[in-house]
Amino acid sequence: MSRKKEVQNLLIAAAYDSCLTKLNTELESKGVNITPQTITIVIKIAMEIVEASVLQGEEQKVLVEKLVRKVIIDAPIDDDREKLLLDIIDEGIIGNVIDLVISATKGELNVNAVEEAAVGCCLAMLKSRNN
Repeated sequence: MSRKKEVQNLLIAAAYDSCLTKLNTELESKGVNITPQTITIVIKIAMEIVEASVLQGEEQKVLVEKLVRKVIIDAPIDDDREKLLLDIIDEGIIGNVIDLVISATKGELNVNAVEEAAVGCCLAMLKSRNN
């Protein structure tokens, strides 16, 4: 493993516990249950928490994905829903949502292109669920 990757992993590990505690507290205080319908809310809250950390760029994205994965695994949901939500992470959809939000905050969002990308992501996810 490269030195840069080792440093990145150490920074993420150092921020993980603190951010996870904050995320769980925030989700509980807002009464957010982990479901496919609320996953974007979970991502939003995780992104806000990680934004306040010392991490930058790709490190933030990796940490958000790790936090969302952990709250999904810990959530009292049935196995099918858990698998669906974890598949969303594994297929890169949550990473794409994060990139989309970042692009929007930078004013780089072309709404027509976003619609095409969203349709493509949804179709890919549906195809993978049917196999």
